[in-house]
Amino acid sequence: MWLHNKITRIKTKRSNKVMKCDFCDVNESIPFRCNYCDKSFCHLHRIPINHSCVSMKEYIDKKNIKNNNTRNSNLKMLMLIPKIKFSKIEILHLSIATILVTAVGLSLNNYRYVSWQFLSIFVSAFLVHELAHKLLAQFYGSWAEFRTNSYGLLVTAFSAIPFIPFKFIAPGAVVIDLSDRSKFGRVAFIGPLTNLIMGFVFFTLSYQYPLNGYLSIGAVFNSWIALFNLLPFGNLDGQKIFNWNKIVWISMMVCTMGLFVISNT
Repeated sequence: MWLHNKITRIKTKRSNKVMKCDFCDVNESIPFRCNYCDKSFCHLHRIPINHSCVSMKEYIDKKNIKNNNTRNSNLKMLMLIPKIKFSKIEILHLSIATILVTAVGLSLNNYRYVSWQFLSIFVSAFLVHELAHKLLAQFYGSWAEFRTNSYGLLVTAFSAIPFIPFKFIAPGAVVIDLSDRSKFGRVAFIGPLTNLIMGFVFFTLSYQYPLNGYLSIGAVFNSWIALFNLLPFGNLDGQKIFNWNKIVWISMMVCTMGLFVISNT
């Protein structure tokens, strides 16, 4: 029984020192001490339940409250998913950004043919990344909407030219209104995290289904998206994560670089 693990026997000297049980006042030569209330008891009342330990009840109540708060937070996150709201202007900005991202994907094949499997993997890496930002920001009670920016649209459109060797996808970002530094850092963190998870999933599946080349492409592309966004410069997620928690940033960067290396070998 787990309660026995919370009871430790009091060390006594060889002189057989006698102590009284704090519950029944019976003399006990080898008393037991409760780790909850720190009192001494005889062998009959050594278990917290047998001496009606108040401290154990308080411990269990606090543990139950903590577990309930965790369940409520998880339930709140699940309930929020179908309630994600998009304004008309946000849908317009997301549509423009998605078209440009699709064009960049097509440019990799010089617009010769359309592979829906490839485009689905390519575009989903961008959309899931941005929607993860939006979902967590709204979970924290913040206003959050995707907005394009002129410089990002220009760079992404330039990358859609077939003979351009370097491709950059940065048509915009989710704009949020959070003053809490910790929450702001977590919102930035969840974007690259989704790409890292998706990348590992694609990498694992590529070993189970080696004939499907699109799975390995999904691993490479998601690792590249995560790695690029983790750079600690400008308005990228990496700069926000670095300012929030450097250990988290280092851990993410190491995992992402590892995925990038193994998925390209």
